[in-house]
Amino acid sequence: MKKKIRYWMRWLLDGAVQVLRGYPVEMAMVLYGCVGCLLVYETDWPESCNVKFILSPVFAAVALVVNNLAERGAWRKLYWVCWLPIVPLSFWGGLEGWFASLQGRVTCLLLLPLAVLACRRGVRNERFVCEAVVWLRSGVLAVLFANVALGLFCAILYSTAYIFGFDGRWVEHVAVYAVILCETLAVPVLFLMMADRWRGAGCRGSRIVDVLLNYIVTPALLIYTAILYLYLAKILAAWSLPQGGVAYLVFGFSIFALAVKALQYLLQKRMYDWFFDRFSLVSLPLQALFWAGVLERTGEYGLTEARVWLLVCGGLMTLCVLLFLSRRAGRYLYVCLAAMAAFAAIAYVPSLNPEKIALHSQGRRAVRAADRLGLYGADGRLQLDLLASADTAQLADVRNLYESLAYIAARDSAAFARFGIGKAGDIPDRLPGHLREYVRYGRTYREYTAGADYFSVVAPEGRRIDGIGQFGTLYTNMSYSYGEDAHYSFRDDTLRIRLGAGQPEFTVPGALLLERQLQKIGAEAPDEATLQEAASDVLVYDEEPMRILFSRMSFRSDADGTTLDDVTVDAVLVR
Repeated sequence: MKKKIRYWMRWLLDGAVQVLRGYPVEMAMVLYGCVGCLLVYETDWPESCNVKFILSPVFAAVALVVNNLAERGAWRKLYWVCWLPIVPLSFWGGLEGWFASLQGRVTCLLLLPLAVLACRRGVRNERFVCEAVVWLRSGVLAVLFANVALGLFCAILYSTAYIFGFDGRWVEHVAVYAVILCETLAVPVLFLMMADRWRGAGCRGSRIVDVLLNYIVTPALLIYTAILYLYLAKILAAWSLPQGGVAYLVFGFSIFALAVKALQYLLQKRMYDWFFDRFSLVSLPLQALFWAGVLERTGEYGLTEARVWLLVCGGLMTLCVLLFLSRRAGRYLYVCLAAMAAFAAIAYVPSLNPEKIALHSQGRRAVRAADRLGLYGADGRLQLDLLASADTAQLADVRNLYESLAYIAARDSAAFARFGIGKAGDIPDRLPGHLREYVRYGRTYREYTAGADYFSVVAPEGRRIDGIGQFGTLYTNMSYSYGEDAHYSFRDDTLRIRLGAGQPEFTVPGALLLERQLQKIGAEAPDEATLQEAASDVLVYDEEPMRILFSRMSFRSDADGTTLDDVTVDAVLVR
């Protein structure tokens, strides 16, 4: 037992020494981050200083890439000075904002990992995959081993403090020091140690990996391929466009299949070479399905940031499929380099910024919809008063206009202000009641009768309500929801009112509500003008023990008579 412990301690010590010799700049960056985090904890430095020490793993990764690329020769000098930019950046006031920006996220989460994969220059696919697996395995095991040791140390520390009654902040100090040393020092050292030891040794999967890929994962891929081909045959037979969401399904399938194709190099028994060798040919019709779905989705709904990223990642996916049509050109390294170029362009070329592209697309979508609705004025401002006469045939355009303006308003107030409206919610608010919920939520709760006449009665400004002194409680700002607070709903031709948690629910059938309100004006099938003249009476409903004040009532008139279509509750008075 002592020999084994001595052997592992010697192994760790020799590995740490080898890491110091082989990766001096990386270790200097790691120590810089570790010491910096300890100083922030021990001193009165603001916690925002921790952001500056996030630079240490970033520059350690940069140094690792340069170390692998430069090796020996004149370029080796670049390795010894690649850390220098960390000095001015540590004093840059905009560093925290940069990490939260698109450039920071893309650089740290995409460009650096891709650069680490590419820096070994594995042109042969088998070597590239093995190097990638070595990096991944080293990182996972380093995090696992270090954190298991940390967990055991903390368990022993706190258990000992509890059993023997140790008290004082020193226990917490020791635990925090352990966490910092583990995450900022032990994990990187173990990662470099294992990656260095396994480099060039090759990788082969175990029997478990063979069973997992050959008997579970790949058969599932074949079934999914058949399903996508059946769907492709269906839309070709119907001569219709694919659903927009199919693009996401094809993208996920293709990326997963390409990853499984790469893992074939690790298998001891490769049973499906006949499929993966021809995967690019098999995937070509599915790529056409992907792009048809993307173009259908973007053509109908415009671009968003997520769809811009889908276009870029879809382009890289299709490039990979096309490259692997040729044995000579099909190299994972080329795909990795293309991905780095594409993501760097998105992050650092202003005209390719996904947010700007999406805002421009949504702005054009809003203008097209407003033009079709006749709302777009010569001065570029929207004339929302014309929405009062909108009908069901214009629902799609109104919905497109509302979605586009809501997207723009949430991201660029200056661009939204050019349309000359207060807020995007003004659009559904100006609509007749039967159209409002479709435009706002993208769905309807009632079917509308073709050829029916829809109209609304709106409460006059400054209306007078007599006799409110007989009521003891006033509920205002009623929400259309099902929360704990006071709310109302009009579903299934029934008005439901709930006045808070623990309060009973009041229900009024829509037919009864309509009958009583029409009795006030003595008409069974009145027109809009008649109802609007009597709005002060029609929009007040009394039933013990409450009085309901409506700000709007919407009606539907057809051959069968007048029915209540929707209501908006303004306030409720309770005795």
